[in-house]
Amino acid sequence: MELLLAKLDTSALVIALAAKGNPVIAALCVLLFYFAFNGIEGIIEKLIFGKYFVHWLDPIFALAFASYACLVVWNCAHVSKALMKL
Repeated sequence: MELLLAKLDTSALVIALAAKGNPVIAALCVLLFYFAFNGIEGIIEKLIFGKYFVHWLDPIFALAFASYACLVVWNCAHVSKALMKL
């Protein structure tokens, strides 16, 4: 579990660094990942079941991506603070 959290934190830090500490850009990046994930999920549902459907995992996926966006914005604050010191 600790390794998974470290990898999530590292990936959030990479997004924050790529956004140069801008939380709006970083949150939009996570939002685009969420849209892509939902699109791929919908395509898989269409291919396997022949139709799209709403299931109980959709709110959990949305909550997971929102939580990840919070982690990315938190890391943006750290990156901005570090860039201010330079």
